Amino acid sequence: MRKATTLRKIGLMLTVIGVLGAISVGQPVRPKAEDDFQLVKVADGVYAAIAKAGGLASGNAGFIVGDSGVLVVDTFFTPIAAEELIAEIGKVTAQPVKYAVNTHYHLDHTGGNQVFAARNVPIIAQENVLKWQTTKNRRFLPADEELQKRRADAAKQLAETPGDQKDKRTQLERQLSRLDVMLSIKLTNPSVTFNSGVLHLYLGNREVVLITLPGHTGGDTLVYVPDADVVFTGDMGWAKTLPNLVDATVNDWIPSLDKMLSRHGASKFVPGHGEVAGAAEMREFRDYLDDLRSRVKQAIADGLTIEQAKQQLKLPEKYKGFAFQNFAQPNIEDMYKELKGVKQTG
Repeated sequence: MRKATTLRKIGLMLTVIGVLGAISVGQPVRPKAEDDFQLVKVADGVYAAIAKAGGLASGNAGFIVGDSGVLVVDTFFTPIAAEELIAEIGKVTAQPVKYAVNTHYHLDHTGGNQVFAARNVPIIAQENVLKWQTTKNRRFLPADEELQKRRADAAKQLAETPGDQKDKRTQLERQLSRLDVMLSIKLTNPSVTFNSGVLHLYLGNREVVLITLPGHTGGDTLVYVPDADVVFTGDMGWAKTLPNLVDATVNDWIPSLDKMLSRHGASKFVPGHGEVAGAAEMREFRDYLDDLRSRVKQAIADGLTIEQAKQQLKLPEKYKGFAFQNFAQPNIEDMYKELKGVKQTG
């Protein structure tokens, strides 16, 4: 079981770093914002930055423009993508970035924190993010020494690979590019935290409300713009995408989503992953979690082991079009452990 758990964690880490596989090779990386994310105007002064597959963003982000400043929601996976987002903000408004918010600690939403810290922009998050940002994220970002070792090994293999083995050389060059990007990430904590409930911020006359709800990590924040009726969910909401449940408590998450939907039935949603959505897509995601829980609960009642459940439980047809299909079996394992009371989220 220890081996299986280790392999699952490695798989989750590779899902995060694998998005960098499309970086150009054979020359210095010159990334462009349009390769990493799509900027979508959700409402007046409210923008979603939807991560593109194979780019340097990985998770969605966005920003809110007021008459005295800008609030950025999440900082992407890499400092490169965070710098690109700041440049895009500058094309929309001359207002300065006043705040950044981490919706949770996961690296694909906080890896660009250092860019905002260097600009003395306050980074706000639920207090658990301060505990976990530089510790739990080590599952997704190995220490520099390990990354340097991997880079040296890849460089040695590349040097020893004949020029006519183009596919192998391309693979090794991409690996080197991925490692270089990851070496640029310095885990950076939020600078302002709050406990639970609601925090009101103001960008001049524009109010932004930060709301904590349990479910995805135990340190999640929704960002609500009342005058535009837009909710940035972070990874509390996934649009047509299977979720990462490594830190999740689904028994808390479903009631949180019910609460969110009861309050925001007509809102637009910027999910942590997937396209800008409405309440229907958020309800569809909520129903996926409920369906997963029901199927795994029945498997436990039938006496199935984790491995048997993973082999026998098939993803319902209506969810087979979701992105991140590689999370289907890990979702079963995480749900099984939660229901059995043996899940470790640390």
